Amino acid sequence: MNSDLMNDVTTGPGAPRPGRLLIGLYPARYRSAHGDDICSTFAEATEGRPRRAVLREYRDLATHALRLRLRIGPTDPAGRVLAGAAPVALALAAGCALVVLLPELRELVHRIRYPYPNLGLGYAVLTAVFQVALTVPWLLALGIAVTGRWRAARIVGVAAALLGAGVLSLGGLYPYMAGQMAGTALVGTVVLLAPAGLVDVSQRGRWEMAGLALAVAVPMIAAGRYAAQQMPLTVLGLLPIWLGTVTAPVLLSRLSGRRTDLLRAVGVGLGTLPWLMPLITVAAFDPPARLRPLLEYAGACAAPLGTALAVAGAVRLARRVRTTGPSDPA
Repeated sequence: MNSDLMNDVTTGPGAPRPGRLLIGLYPARYRSAHGDDICSTFAEATEGRPRRAVLREYRDLATHALRLRLRIGPTDPAGRVLAGAAPVALALAAGCALVVLLPELRELVHRIRYPYPNLGLGYAVLTAVFQVALTVPWLLALGIAVTGRWRAARIVGVAAALLGAGVLSLGGLYPYMAGQMAGTALVGTVVLLAPAGLVDVSQRGRWEMAGLALAVAVPMIAAGRYAAQQMPLTVLGLLPIWLGTVTAPVLLSRLSGRRTDLLRAVGVGLGTLPWLMPLITVAAFDPPARLRPLLEYAGACAAPLGTALAVAGAVRLARRVRTTGPSDPA
């Protein structure tokens, strides 16, 4: 494509400003080779369309441009890693949402009906709204993903991340809260950038997402209700360790199968990273005296995944020995 024409299309006065900016996100070489097609397709897709449809086209254009610029397309290694991470991260986020919401639901309703005398109804309603905003969008995103509509689930998941980060920011920016915000943003980023065509929305993949969310929520809710006094940590303190534990079988299945996809397996591990972000930020800003317990805690979170790696290695080694068999004596 002629470079002057490309400049007119992307920066000229005739083009819609958001469209010009988004088209400018494409790598220069790709923009030079395919700029005509990008611009004509974008113009046709947005001409005379309602605002909602135009916003959807902007989103699709920006996502496609960022994938190309960051080299996370379907044929790139990073794309395969993100495709393995996105459903795991979404399922874990939904499971955590259940852990937070369900035990508090009855209390939230009770406080709306019978507010604290010194705080009033407004405080109770605001608390309920914040709790719902932090949790329900993740459950909705997972519900859509389980039906096989990953593109729609991606939109809701990104909205959940933005809304969650916004609500968390109201609590202040001390290290732990900043880590929670970073983790929430990381989940949204992974869900947004994962190539939709590579995300596993087969029946097995959908069952896996639902199973992961329930495996996170049900034991943690039960433990908080019936065994809180016997646990060494609170439910929220144990949650990151439990996330690694329930993700370990998924990692094991990825690594020990006959058709191993190492990049997707790496993605499974990446899917648990957002819940370690609070530890990372606290370790970065707190005095060194607290570094050792934080490292021990991080090790406990990673131990189940390390065990899955070791077991998968043993399974593959045993399979290789069994396949080759003993050599015939000379």
